[in-house]
Amino acid sequence: MTKDTLTRWSLGDFYDDAAVVVSELVTNAIRYGLCPTAHDPLRLVLARYESQLVCMVTDPTDTAPKMQEPDWVAETGRGLHIIEAISRAWGWTPLLGGGKAVWASFSII
Repeated sequence: MTKDTLTRWSLGDFYDDAAVVVSELVTNAIRYGLCPTAHDPLRLVLARYESQLVCMVTDPTDTAPKMQEPDWVAETGRGLHIIEAISRAWGWTPLLGGGKAVWASFSII
């Protein structure tokens, strides 16, 4: 989905970074945001605006994402650090009715 969408939007040069961000956002949503009773557990949204590309994943929990101090020998725990390093900005927004959206943006101009 990510590659096809970015190609259609003539943003193929952003694919590598966007793919990493999408992977980390989805992984975090699966790991920390899944709720077995949720009707619509996860949603990936890619949005193109005049000057930015936004990658966003929604999940049904209200828990704010937080950067962990990575254990340098662990294989996990660096997702938000990676997102912060390769995107222009990242954050999260609570959703009406519950849940949250975690997003990262790239400048495309």
